[in-house]
Amino acid sequence: MTDTPAILAILLRCAYGLLFVASGISACLRQRSVRLTVANYRLIPAQLVPAFSGLLAILEILAGVLLLLSLGLPTYLLTYPLAWATTTGLLALFCVAIGSALLRGLHIPCGCGLLLNGHTLTPATLVRNLFLLTPLLLPPFWPSSSLLPLVLP
Repeated sequence: MTDTPAILAILLRCAYGLLFVASGISACLRQRSVRLTVANYRLIPAQLVPAFSGLLAILEILAGVLLLLSLGLPTYLLTYPLAWATTTGLLALFCVAIGSALLRGLHIPCGCGLLLNGHTLTPATLVRNLFLLTPLLLPPFWPSSSLLPLVLP
């Protein structure tokens, strides 16, 4: 008998890991474009845009690498809880930024990485990101509840 939720969780961790690593590498390779995109959202002061853009790329790569590493490392290393928190936080941040831009009527590129580069924000962009966020909020994908006290104060 197979444990379908566990298999699905492993497949999703691989998919999210690859997605975030690719997105982070893409952001590193096109830093000027990413800075422009972050500035277009008009959510942070202009002087913070370069640092925030660089941090965003690093966090994406970190989240992706941790998700991929968590498949083979012992759970006591907290790799998956950290990966889960980073991935969930980034996707939530992206959803808030997209929702805010849509509410303010901004017609800007989404900044969604190499494959969707140039894609303008639409409500479908928000729905797509909410779709990506939803599995992370379902219990089969949460970090082990026995590890949460070590991660969350």
